[in-house]
Amino acid sequence: MVAVFVLGLTGSLGHCATMCGGVSVLLARRGVTQGWRWLLVQLGRICSYGILGGLAGWVGQGLIMGMGGEQMAHSHHDSDVSAATLLPGLNVWQGGLALLTAVLAFYIALAMLGRVPSPELLLVRVTRAWGRLMRRLTIQPKQSTEQAGVITAFGLGIAWGFLPCGLVLAALLAAAVAGSPLLGGLTMLAFGVGTLPLTWGMGLLARRPNWQTAVPHLRTIGAVAVVLFGVQMSLRGLAMWGWVSHLHLGSVMIW
Repeated sequence: MVAVFVLGLTGSLGHCATMCGGVSVLLARRGVTQGWRWLLVQLGRICSYGILGGLAGWVGQGLIMGMGGEQMAHSHHDSDVSAATLLPGLNVWQGGLALLTAVLAFYIALAMLGRVPSPELLLVRVTRAWGRLMRRLTIQPKQSTEQAGVITAFGLGIAWGFLPCGLVLAALLAAAVAGSPLLGGLTMLAFGVGTLPLTWGMGLLARRPNWQTAVPHLRTIGAVAVVLFGVQMSLRGLAMWGWVSHLHLGSVMIW
């Protein structure tokens, strides 16, 4: 979870700063880019990540159990089969998911540097549908000067959380590696909290002209952070396969 938190914190510097800038502009139409309304938007977005993380963890759990399911079925008829016997098969899936997460992270880093097409282009139809929905949700009612209420602000945040995003996809794969809905949800909540500083400040940045040039080298910094996350997930996958040793810092598993 620490690695995913850092991914959200630093990866958002180069990714969210450009991709989500338009979202802040849309939300400004309903006056929810500051104060308690902006807080509700952020809470809604992070809740969406938690829901998606729970689903990813559930899928990951299914894949892991699928790998060991046949052996578990036989274990009911053979008392000599232990959990230790099943563990290598389970580690194959978790290690594979971790390595897949690493590959996606490396690709995202290259995309942030403009070396390869952005992964969001693969979901362009979904992104356009999401954009049309957000434009409808943020239309200010005619002849109304009333700002968005609690439910509207929180709901807009929920909708924001479902924006197709390569960085979120990488975090979701990490949530799937966690192997359970609870851990997957907590993983994505950690990611969401990590993105909070940048996305919180975007409410202010969106109101400034040429805000994208206010902080130089954001994309490079973000790309480096995503690469480090990819390295960490690579080592975790290889450790699950027994090719390298796990590294623990106290009770926290680094990989």
